[in-house]
This record gives sequence, structure tokens and C-alpha cells, in this order.
Amino acid sequence: MNTFVASPGFDVSRLKGTTLILPSVSIGNVPQLTIDLLLATLKLDRVGCIEDENVVPVLGPADSVLDPMTPSTIRKNNNVAAPAATRAEATGPALALAVEVFQSKDGKWTLIQQRSPTVHHRSHHYTDNLIQFIKESGFGQVVLLTSADGARRIDIQLQAGTPPVRFISSPKLSKELVEETIQGQLGIVPLEDVPATEDQKREAIIRRQEHFLAMHHHQASSSAALTEQVEEMQLDETQPEQQQQQQQLEKVPRIPSGGIARRLHSLCQEQDIAILTLIKFAMEGDNAPDAIFLANVLNAIFKLHSSTEQEALQGEGSWKVPKSWDSLYGNSFHQDMYH
Repeated sequence: MNTFVASPGFDVSRLKGTTLILPSVSIGNVPQLTIDLLLATLKLDRVGCIEDENVVPVLGPADSVLDPMTPSTIRKNNNVAAPAATRAEATGPALALAVEVFQSKDGKWTLIQQRSPTVHHRSHHYTDNLIQFIKESGFGQVVLLTSADGARRIDIQLQAGTPPVRFISSPKLSKELVEETIQGQLGIVPLEDVPATEDQKREAIIRRQEHFLAMHHHQASSSAALTEQVEEMQLDETQPEQQQQQQQLEKVPRIPSGGIARRLHSLCQEQDIAILTLIKFAMEGDNAPDAIFLANVLNAIFKLHSSTEQEALQGEGSWKVPKSWDSLYGNSFHQDMYH
């Protein structure tokens, strides 16, 4: 189900052909922090939200991202005067929701920011809804940002001289982008496929069974019918639907602590959607440097933003830190305590 809700006056057809950049809630929240940097720097317009029951609902004050539905924009889009209620809403304080959608003023980039995790055992449903939104919107390509547990790297991923980032690409993605830019110019290699351990296989089976039961719970007319469904399920997973999904998923390398990234990438490949997944190795802690690194990689590939001469002279780089980062890790210690 497509759960996208457009802002008043926004034409949904403007999503078609744009590049969608979205995060997977993963270790260190690196992808979400990266989206924060993009939103603060590129000053995108908020064009809607995703109202999905599978995401934990949140509401809070927004950063200084401008909502395009101001009275002047509404008049321009509709050639009518903005209603009084809309004018009052537009001049009030901005609020941030759990999942919001933004778009650049030139119409090239569409971004999703997710500020809360999915409900326990409901990530499959959220991924399915995202795929429906991506298909119906007709995006030109999808860029999925995620992070992987740095403590679970294998030997080759620890070698010096290789950047702490990997990628996965779908067959529909431009070969020029992959071979010349990502691999050739930046030296980023594809994510290595690490075989799953027996424990990981067992955990994956249990998660898929829980997802299957959640999907079919409403079809059971009684608790007895649901119990019968449970008894019919085997650990070897003889269900054709589950077997097909697992075969598709096995085509994508595992991403430890990567959230929905692996399944979302798999579904995009299955639907012939061009998708690039960027994976940053990270660990829990102060992940702001990881987010800046991933933003720089993203910018090197797609040229979203270039720093001004003044920013370069001041050593600020090309990214503006959002106001919300002021309280991201609490107050710093007073330096006098170290003397």
C-alpha cells in the first residue's frame, strides 16, 4: 500500500524521474544523520510525509527546512489566494513527523527522512509499502543509505587502503556510474558476500515465520485456525512464497545491522528498479564523522552540492550542520575539570 501523503498543492507527478535518496535505520543512525546534512545544506522543500502504521509515530520541532506550502507558493501553484487556515498554518512553527519527503527546487532530488524505527516485527510491511510508493511515483533511480556493524567486518574489509564504505548495485543501474565513477574514480568496491552462520540462518527463519504469521493472522477466522497454520509451518520452509522471497534475498549480500536495506534492495532488483545501496561501516558512538564521510561519498558520486569559496576558506567543508545536532550527544564537559 502506498502510504505517501502529499502536502497541499504539491503535484505528485513531480516525483517522476527524480532520484530518490532514503535511509535505512541501521547501526549508529549514520544514514539518518547523513540525510540531516543534506536537508540542512540543500534547503529542500517538504512535499509530503509517509503515514505508515508500521513506523513508530513521533512529533517534534523541525529544523529550519522550509515547507513549500507557504501562502505565496500555494498561490503560485494554484493561482488562487491561500485560505486563512493555510496561511495561519504556514506561519506557525514547523513540526517534524516520523517519515517525511523532501524535494530539491530544481526537481532533481527527492529525499526521505525517517526519524523513528519500525514497529517490532513490522519492518517487512513497511518495506513493502515503500516499494509500492517507489513504483507508483516512477523515480528514475533509488539511492539507499545504510550502515553495517564495523565489528563484524571480515579480514579483507579491514585492509588498509580501502575506504570504509561498500556498495551494492542492481542490474538496472548505469554501468558508467558503477564502473567509472564508483569503482574507477573513488575506488569503492562491491560489498563482499559473507556466508551466514547457522545461528544467523536460524534467526532468519524465525523472522520470516513471524512475518508470515503476521500477514496471515487476519485470514484466520479463529484461534484454532491460526494454531493449525502454525503447526503446518516447518523450519525447512516448504512454503513456496517464502522460498521465492528467500531466493531473491540471497542474491543480495548480507548487511550486518543494516536494517531494511537488504530486503529493500532485493525487492527493487526484483521489480527492475535501478537502485544503488551505499554501506558505511560504523559502530555505536559519535557517528557524526561517519555521516559526513557518507555524505562526501554520496556527493562525489552524484555532485549534489559544491562548497563555496568562503566555506572552503573557513574550513567548514560543504555541509551545514543542522540545529538539531546541538543536543545530539548532550553537553560537552567543561575544560577546567581537566586542569
